[in-house]
Parts: sequence; structure tokens; C-alpha cells
Amino acid sequence: MRIWSPLFILFRILIYALLVFGIAEGIFFDAANPVGDSYFGEITFTEIGQETIFFILFVFYLILGYRWREIQPISNLVSLFFLMSFIREFNFLVDKWIYPVLVVVAFFVWLFIRDFNKIKEATIRFFSVPASAWLLSGFLVTFIFSRLMGRSKFWKLMYSDESYRLAKAATEEGIELLGNTIMLIGVIEFLIYYFAVRKIENEKL
Repeated sequence: MRIWSPLFILFRILIYALLVFGIAEGIFFDAANPVGDSYFGEITFTEIGQETIFFILFVFYLILGYRWREIQPISNLVSLFFLMSFIREFNFLVDKWIYPVLVVVAFFVWLFIRDFNKIKEATIRFFSVPASAWLLSGFLVTFIFSRLMGRSKFWKLMYSDESYRLAKAATEEGIELLGNTIMLIGVIEFLIYYFAVRKIENEKL
């Protein structure tokens, strides 16, 4: 497929590098321009970027499953996971954010039970797509590594006072945004792969 041509790969690397550069500059901007007395609060490029990407991931995997029926059972579940993550980001606005999340969890469980017999094949097909590696990598960075790097006991090893909180916030939120960006790159890669496969199928008709 042409998506693996050296020139197209180089072009994508350039675009993704610019994207990563952009988020790094956004994080730098937040550090240089704190909102009020807090750094990396809810009304910052870093936080809004995270929320926006979670919403894009939710919508994308929902639509992808609708258009690509072979992977729909697992794509729906992935989509709902990102919807829960999106809602969780608004805990500063909604004190009882857990309740809408529980509604999504209930729907998640219902879909899992309904499509149980289809999930195995859908999962195999979904993760056979090279773009899924971006999704898995970003997931590990956002939901595992950023949390581990955000542990207060780690930062207290290097700081003797409360000033560690700034470095902790910058690191944790920055890594989380990086992980989200990696998953966003996965969206682009999924789109490229999907349209390439559909083009091949149409040419065979």
C-alpha cells in the first residue's frame, strides 16, 4: 500500500513532530503564564488540550465502529472508555461527575454482554491494524506512566519544601498531554489505514 511509501512516512513523521512541538510549546506557555495563583489549572492549554483530544477520540472510535463493522464491538467499548475519561476531566465543574460516568459504565457493560460473542474476532481485527500500537502506547503514557510520575513521594525525594508541586504538576500534566497526543496520532493512522483498505477493496470490485 502507498501508505508505507518512504515519502509518505517521512511526511507523517514531519507532521507528528510538529504536533509534538506544538504541545511542548503549549505546556511552556502555561508555565510562563499561570492563571491566577495556580499552574496547569483547568483553564489552560494543557488541560483544554487533554479534554479536546479525549472528545475527539470518543467521537472517532464511535464513528469508526459504525463505518467498519468488523471492529465495531471493540471500537464501541474503546469509544465509551474515552467518553468516561472526557467526563472525568470536568470534575472541577461537576461535583457529582461519578454519576454520569456510572451511566456510561452501565452502557459499556450492556454492550460488552450484547456483543460478547463478537468481541474476540473484533479485538483480533482491531489490534491487527498497525495504528493500534499508537493507541496502546498513548494509553500507557497517559493512564499509567503519567500517574506514576505524579506521585508526591517521588518528587519529595528531590525537593525539601512544597515547591515540588509545580514540577510535579508540569511533569504529570505534560506527560498526560503527550500520551493523549500519541493516541490522537493513532486516530490519524487509523484513518489512513481505513481509507487505504477501502480503496483496495473498491478496486477489486
